[in-house]
Amino acid sequence: MLSFLVILTVALHACLSELDMVNPSKPCTKAKDKNAYDTFLHHHLNEDSPTDPRNLREWQKFITKIKTWDRPIQSFFPFSKARMVMAVCSSGGKMYQGNLCISKKPLKFFTVYIKSKKQVKNVKVQKQHAILGCDKIENKCRPVHFEANKNDATPDNNKPDCSKAMANASFIPFEELFEI
Repeated sequence: MLSFLVILTVALHACLSELDMVNPSKPCTKAKDKNAYDTFLHHHLNEDSPTDPRNLREWQKFITKIKTWDRPIQSFFPFSKARMVMAVCSSGGKMYQGNLCISKKPLKFFTVYIKSKKQVKNVKVQKQHAILGCDKIENKCRPVHFEANKNDATPDNNKPDCSKAMANASFIPFEELFEI
C-alpha cells in the first residue's frame, strides 16, 4: 500500500509539473508566441503614438497607421517612459499572478476609445499600476501583454520582484530593447 502511495505521489507531481510548463505560474518563463513582444510594442509602446489626449485627429491618423481599428479599447504608454514600462518585467515590478507582473509605481498611459465606424471617440489619460504579461523571449524577460487593471490593484510588497523570476533570463540594455 505504501509503495502505491509513493508511485501515485510521484505520478501526480510529474503531471502537475507538466501542467506548469503549459500554464506558467510565474513570469519570465519561455514564451509560446515568439512574436508577442513585437506585438506588445506595436499595440502599447509605439514611438509614433501621440501624446496629446485632446488631439483626436492625431490619434485617428495613428490608429489608421497601425491598423488596429478592430480593437474598441486600446492603451498606449508614452514612448518616453519605455524604460519604466520595460522595468515592470524585472526590478520595477512585483509578481502578480501567473506570468503577470504589476508595476511598483503607477504609470501614465492613454486609453483610446474607438467608435464602430473607424473613429476615435475619446482619449483618456490614466495613471495606475500597470499589469503586464512577461515572458522570456530570446533569453530576455520582455512584456508581451497589457492587462487592464480594472480593480485598481496595487503591488504586494510581500511578493518577490519580477527580477526574481529571471534566474535564467538576462538583463536587457535599453539600446537593445528597440535596436537603437
